[in-house]
Amino acid sequence: MDILVDLHTHSVASGHAYSTITEMAQVAAARGLEAFAVTDHGPGLPQGPHAYFFLNQHRLAKMTLPCCVLTGVEEDLAGPDGVPYLPDSALRPLDVVLLGPHPYAWAATASSQAITTGLLRAMENPLIKGITHPVNAWQALDVKAIVQQAAATNTAVELNLTKVKGLEQRLRQFLDWVNEFNAPLMVNSDAHCADEVGCFDDLSPFLDQVAPARLVNRSLATVVAFFNIQRADVRARCAAPATTTAEGIA
Repeated sequence: MDILVDLHTHSVASGHAYSTITEMAQVAAARGLEAFAVTDHGPGLPQGPHAYFFLNQHRLAKMTLPCCVLTGVEEDLAGPDGVPYLPDSALRPLDVVLLGPHPYAWAATASSQAITTGLLRAMENPLIKGITHPVNAWQALDVKAIVQQAAATNTAVELNLTKVKGLEQRLRQFLDWVNEFNAPLMVNSDAHCADEVGCFDDLSPFLDQVAPARLVNRSLATVVAFFNIQRADVRARCAAPATTTAEGIA
């Protein structure tokens, strides 16, 4: 199965990752990726960069790198109302806006029900186009409700290849729901060092449930369409419509 864009990676800016964007681009190019998104954590996590970091990401388009780099963020919930830590003014210019709960800040003491409610509301924000690791080892979320809302709002849910060990049965149920409700799906590495970028080796146990046509990140063209990326330098790399829906990528 070809997955030519890794939409969830972290650079040294996240504070607990270990590679620069240049190092990540070199590995991405060597693995044959068409692009990858740098989605460092937002300011809600320990060591997460300030909003200025994300407002300044437009400079990435001027870098000469061996692989196309998409700007982005993996945000967190600031509360059960679904609002992230970064304001819309910082999210709007980014190519890829993902949101996923982590056991820190507000979510550290929130109930699973409150976190699920926050995610359902966050997906109503058209700027938030992806939910990361709804299946994880630290929070027993209502994954079925999350997948149903993802289908209703055309938000991609993630099969995260660092969140597999011990979660196989829950992930298979998750993928059953993705197929049942026709939700958009993304498969990502969640890389925290360069060598992990575009490494999808752990996908093999789930190949029988992952329909390639459902993947929003199977190519740069499908990513541009799903996330409605307007950057001229990115759009010049592929011919893609401005928007798509879950049905359009199936």
